Amino acid sequence: MLALLFAGPASGSEVIGVERAQLFPDGGAAAVEVEGGCWLSESRCVRTAAEIERLRAENESLRQQAGDVSFTVAVVALLVGFGAGFAVAELAK
Repeated sequence: MLALLFAGPASGSEVIGVERAQLFPDGGAAAVEVEGGCWLSESRCVRTAAEIERLRAENESLRQQAGDVSFTVAVVALLVGFGAGFAVAELAK
């Protein structure tokens, strides 16, 4: 893929701010115009994908550790909270 870029300074940068670009896909397909945005280097994309996968695994682990809270437990906790709040309000009078 060949790309013509009109961008800011990019030497050694992992993120390139793109004002305007024209992409020429391999195989002679029609060119694609791009205006605005940013492009990431390949190494940055790989690191970002690895970090996303790590965060998904951590999220799943946390969900499993938390377990399911039954509806009854949630209602009882809510009622205890209201009762405690009411008791504190009565004592404050």
